Amino acid sequence: MSASEVPAAPVALAPRVAQGIDPAGPAKPTGPTRSTGPTRSTGRRQAASSPRRWQLAGLVIAVVLMIGAVAALVASHHAPKLARQHSQAASAPAVSQRLANALAIRSQAVGWVATQVGRDVTVTCDAATCSALAARGFPASNLTVVQPTASDPYGAVLVIATADIRSQFGRKLDVVYAPQVIASFGAGPSRIDVRVIAPLGPVAFSTALSADLAARKSSGAQLLRNPRIAVSAGTRALLADGLIDSRLLTTIAFLAAKDPIDIVGFGGASPGAAPVPLRSVYLAESDPAAHVAGNGYVQSLEALLHSQSPPYVPLSVGSVQLGGGPQVLEVEFAAPSPLGLLRS
Repeated sequence: MSASEVPAAPVALAPRVAQGIDPAGPAKPTGPTRSTGPTRSTGRRQAASSPRRWQLAGLVIAVVLMIGAVAALVASHHAPKLARQHSQAASAPAVSQRLANALAIRSQAVGWVATQVGRDVTVTCDAATCSALAARGFPASNLTVVQPTASDPYGAVLVIATADIRSQFGRKLDVVYAPQVIASFGAGPSRIDVRVIAPLGPVAFSTALSADLAARKSSGAQLLRNPRIAVSAGTRALLADGLIDSRLLTTIAFLAAKDPIDIVGFGGASPGAAPVPLRSVYLAESDPAAHVAGNGYVQSLEALLHSQSPPYVPLSVGSVQLGGGPQVLEVEFAAPSPLGLLRS
């Protein structure tokens, strides 16, 4: 065997070298090293920070949602209030207009009663109306304020039926207590009626009305046949139909017994009411048949009128001009027209 063929002695490898470990121990680092990837501990820190970021985002979203919910709740709470405020602001002019209309209607009713109703007539009304009447000069002693506990308006001749009075007495007011309206003002809830009270009940009152109408018709027919009374064509039907106040009929007959008279027309219709007797007459201020010159004729009529006793004392006597025509003598009696003065 040649030397080149002699096999080399086997080299024994240490186990640590075989396992890839330097037997001399780990080498000391000679400089900074560069990490090629996250270590296991770094990976745990990143995994822990990720949930915290999601929790923070969720908290922000929750806060935003909570703010939105609170805003919606506040808006829903204030929306009806704002709507009511807008509605009230829009309805304020309408309320003011209704109040102004009601005051205007009360003023008309009070003005009519103060100037047309006799000063000896007793009137019952609510506190505001009675106060207004007293301020207009109507005798306070003839005014009775309806108390809230009153069950009826009896004790007076007239009742001024405002909304409060109608509410207090209900349907009985016009069916039982005061069935006749002699004047009415306005419409709807603000309407005011001036009513005649039926002290003996509606049946007795209706009977008295019917009897008085029959007596007025009979008296009017007698005046139409009186040669000392000249009647215009437009007034004959009023006398024949019994539409003239009984005091006027008696007064006309009285005047005609002294001097011939000429009836130009009748007046005194009540506003807003069913036909009630007319309470005024217009007489010519001269009549050839009287044979009285100048102002002597009208002065004679006025003297006779002022000499009368109740209930035939006129509310007013004076010269007026009708529709741009000649002056006439107006004789007016107060409301209401009494019943039972005539006998048919």
